[in-house]
Amino acid sequence: MTPPLISVAIPLYNKEPFVLETVKSALAQSFSDFEVVVIDDGSTDGGADKLQQVADPRLIVMRQENSGVAVARTRAMREGRGRYVAFLDADDLWHPDHLSHLVELTRRYPDAALFGNDFAEGSTLDVRTQVDTGSPIKCRQVEDYFAECALGRAPLYTSSCMVLRKRALQLGGFPAGEYCGEDLALWMRLAADAPVAVSNFVGCFYRRGIDSLSHNPSYRNAADISMTALGEILQQHEDWPESRKAAVREYFARLALAHCLDCLRAGEINQARTYLKLSGDTRMQRRRLWQARLLSFSPGPLRDAFLRLSYMRRG
Repeated sequence: MTPPLISVAIPLYNKEPFVLETVKSALAQSFSDFEVVVIDDGSTDGGADKLQQVADPRLIVMRQENSGVAVARTRAMREGRGRYVAFLDADDLWHPDHLSHLVELTRRYPDAALFGNDFAEGSTLDVRTQVDTGSPIKCRQVEDYFAECALGRAPLYTSSCMVLRKRALQLGGFPAGEYCGEDLALWMRLAADAPVAVSNFVGCFYRRGIDSLSHNPSYRNAADISMTALGEILQQHEDWPESRKAAVREYFARLALAHCLDCLRAGEINQARTYLKLSGDTRMQRRRLWQARLLSFSPGPLRDAFLRLSYMRRG
């Protein structure tokens, strides 16, 4: 049997209210040469049982003991047969033309190893109304992935992207046993090695606020493997221009500062100060850095009031 061009990787852990709609959005793609590989990572809510009502030979469901999302995604890559692997979290949704636009990127940029469409987010999503069909679709090769991320404009999100399967597996897939930043770490390693291609088509819909990891203390206090990956990339690419190395360092500082602010919101002051030290080399976020420094040494009520106010303004 001829393998499909794309394998869709869906890691599943206790997403019973959402997984059926997610899988249906994948199977409803206008592009048809794909398979869907769901790895049920030891769910206890019966979510995988819901998929038994889907009578589509392109759907493959496999079960394993709970091993974490990194292991589940990597297994989906290994079990899949496609040249490319597109990722979809079990509570997100795809527009019907998502894969077709990713395939167009592979045609325009055949040397790329990481591809992504734009994405929208919200607590209530409707794939019929989120896309502005009147806007022209623009495709581009990202000039410097790290510089864009350092500016806070990440050009893709896990459920909006696709990778060259062979290269992603050569890099080891997603770091096993890691709980924080394992997806970013793979994107970074791919971007350091080959071009990244993206489009402005809104093909993915991220359900914001569902099991937010920033609310989980074990996530906030875990070592961020993506920050480790950035350090390794700098060591491996000493010949890069100084501007690109500076972008990598700035991205590192941005990640550290984000962790710092999450810890401040949670009242975890010692951990926040640890991340604050790691973010001290930032050149682009000096104001945000000084705000975090002031907050880390402010009385609790004053700090909480400021963070609540800044959150309301941002929302």
